Amino acid sequence: MARELRKAAKDSGEDVAAHHGLVKMIPQWERGNRAPRERYQLLYLKIFKDIATDMVPGMASGVDLAMRLAEVRSRAASLPGPGQIRALEAAALAKPRETMTPAQIRALTADAITHLHEVAGKLAELSALLGGDEAGEGKP
Repeated sequence: MARELRKAAKDSGEDVAAHHGLVKMIPQWERGNRAPRERYQLLYLKIFKDIATDMVPGMASGVDLAMRLAEVRSRAASLPGPGQIRALEAAALAKPRETMTPAQIRALTADAITHLHEVAGKLAELSALLGGDEAGEGKP
């Protein structure tokens, strides 16, 4: 399985742990002592996709859906969480308004705008990905 994971990672251009590290992790995953990280879950899906489609007709769509959902979850994980947004708000409110100079206010505003643009870009990526799923299923 370690060889298969390394091969699937190489084919998709991903980095994985060294062979001896995989050999130690795989039994822990199989026993349920540890859960594999999402990238390893995706690699497992890639490995077993061909096997599953050969074994059970119609299973390919289920595997494709699982891979798409995992990709969406992976992208969504990179979005800022509520804690990060609250930290920005707390930083803005930490200083009384009368002690902030106009330059500080402009700098804080520029940081907030930059952050919002990043969030908007990531949301657009997720929306495009989800829109691509619907188009592939014949939905408008």
